[in-house]
Amino acid sequence: MKLAASQLAWAPEDEHTALGMLADYGFAGLEIAPTRFAGPTPYAHPEKAAGYAKAAQTGHGLALCSMQSIWYGQQGSIFGPERAALLDYTKAAIRFAQAGGIGNLVFGCPKNRVMPLGVVVEDALPFFKELGDYAHAHGTVLALEANPAIYNTNFINFTAEAFAFVRQANSPGLKVNLDVGTLLANAEPLSDIEGHVGMLNHVHVSEPHLAPVARRELHSQLAGLLRNENYAGFVSLEMQAQPMDVLQKTLAYMVGVFG
Repeated sequence: MKLAASQLAWAPEDEHTALGMLADYGFAGLEIAPTRFAGPTPYAHPEKAAGYAKAAQTGHGLALCSMQSIWYGQQGSIFGPERAALLDYTKAAIRFAQAGGIGNLVFGCPKNRVMPLGVVVEDALPFFKELGDYAHAHGTVLALEANPAIYNTNFINFTAEAFAFVRQANSPGLKVNLDVGTLLANAEPLSDIEGHVGMLNHVHVSEPHLAPVARRELHSQLAGLLRNENYAGFVSLEMQAQPMDVLQKTLAYMVGVFG
């Protein structure tokens, strides 16, 4: 497995220092939030993804490995009349990822996926099947993340539900984003992941509500499981922006556990 960190883990003004730290600790990947560097309408400018990817690789030896907050600022629901517009917007995000050589797009978006009364999970299958196929055709993957109920959503709250949904969608470009914060919020056992690591495209080491990452035995157990099942993707640090000393200690911890 390879190590990465989300740029949400530091303030924008600390970016250069943070990227230098990632390089110093042997991290291979950088996870991006598109509006962070490409403005409020990032997908209208795929050239910015290409330029940022080149700068990260040239300056720090980092590949852009994933995109998150892909619907930041977007309103509407996948179950509402905005569905078609959100589908088109996500396809633009996929093209943006392709321009930056980014192999993963995290689909969290809890507020945009609340199921109204009378709707069932399976109603979303055509939406995600179409996006998965589109992602595959553009050399990337949409990774569905289970979002626990603490984020006020009722669509795919548990990791086991994400595995079942992705299996049912049966698209080569739709996989699962494993979020440790979800495991913690739901008290999910690692046994729910055993035998399913092949369905993972990305892993977030996080806490509920993106609190600073704590040292946990769960991390060592997860690292062992990922190794045993030959996970070759990225394990990415995800937390709210922290001071540089906290970031440095957390990067060192990540190397010790997952490196």
